[in-house]
Amino acid sequence: MKKWVGLMCLSCLLVLGACANTDTNQLTIPELTDREKQILETTSNQAFVFDYTADQKYKDVSIWLEKYEKGKKTAEPVSQFSTSLPGKLTSGGIVFTVVHTADQQVLFFTNVGDTDGFSGIQTQDTMPNGENLAMLWGTNPQESLPLSEEMLLASIIHTSTTEGVGTSSLSVDFYEQKEGYLEELKAKEYDVVYLLKASFKK
Repeated sequence: MKKWVGLMCLSCLLVLGACANTDTNQLTIPELTDREKQILETTSNQAFVFDYTADQKYKDVSIWLEKYEKGKKTAEPVSQFSTSLPGKLTSGGIVFTVVHTADQQVLFFTNVGDTDGFSGIQTQDTMPNGENLAMLWGTNPQESLPLSEEMLLASIIHTSTTEGVGTSSLSVDFYEQKEGYLEELKAKEYDVVYLLKASFKK
């Protein structure tokens, strides 16, 4: 409960700070302060923070988390959240955090908002099983992403560290979602991959 409250409070502060973003209809990764980084490290195992600016044409934003096991997509997203945009030029933020629990659960916290307020959702999944599993994560390497209906923001990878199995992160081409990009998940033999995606709709 303490972690949930802390993450909610931090999300509010990060959203308020998103007003500095001046690139219209773009999503960027902000430079966090040392204090913000410290709070995130204290309250979560991993966190992804994004700023966005959307004009009046955009009506809503959706954030969802896809899960892949051995390269195959599971039937439903592990987490899915949508909220309306105000229909005017707006700067806001997206905060996605991951918390591992003692009972082998992984909690996902999604928060989206702007200076008028923010909202979010908490979901959970079972921690991937297996010996010698390493966790890798990464964000889209592009400095600025134009808003669209399917944006790949970040990845969380659980992969075996046994000999002969690669432990490298995903390529730039993967994040650009070029044709056949999902084949990379099979080729690298990852055990479990979570892909964080966003959609801004007009």
